[in-house]
Amino acid sequence: MQSRRILLAGAAVVGIVALTGYASPYWRLHQLQSAVAERDAGKIFSLVDFPALRASVKLQLMEQLGAGGLAGAARDNPFAAFGQTMAMAAIDPIVDAVVSPAGVSAMLEAGELRVRRGSGDGQDGPSAPPAQQADTDEQPRYALSYRSWDRVAVAKEGGDGGAFILYRHGLWGWKLGGIELPRRAPSAG
Repeated sequence: MQSRRILLAGAAVVGIVALTGYASPYWRLHQLQSAVAERDAGKIFSLVDFPALRASVKLQLMEQLGAGGLAGAARDNPFAAFGQTMAMAAIDPIVDAVVSPAGVSAMLEAGELRVRRGSGDGQDGPSAPPAQQADTDEQPRYALSYRSWDRVAVAKEGGDGGAFILYRHGLWGWKLGGIELPRRAPSAG
């Protein structure tokens, strides 16, 4: 009888740990949305792994530049190779400006993984679209999907295919450390 109670208590503890471990990215998403709503840059900074996020964005932008025909054109035209080199050099300052507490906040608030033109003073970073600026009470709805034990994709419901990537830090901790940019449809012509 005593061993059965111990077994049931152990199973309950394992179940609670598994459930809270599974639900922890949902809690982290709630914390991110709250920090964005409160415009708390310090809290956003603590919930995001900015070096990993910058590396993720830079890698994907370079892949998109290479897949967008610039790599093929560079083989045939020396000016295209120069243009590709210049474009890649321009990526660093753009990514550094966008992947900031203000930039991440704007992307989470809008639910879009796009670089938007700021308000003109150069300090804001990306800005939310006009519909979001007019109605700041309505937050986008996100869907979470586990990609692996330590990686979760957070995508806007009905979005364009892009996702924010949360990486596990410890058993219950998560940080925003990557972005999957929406895949561009091949252009005709």
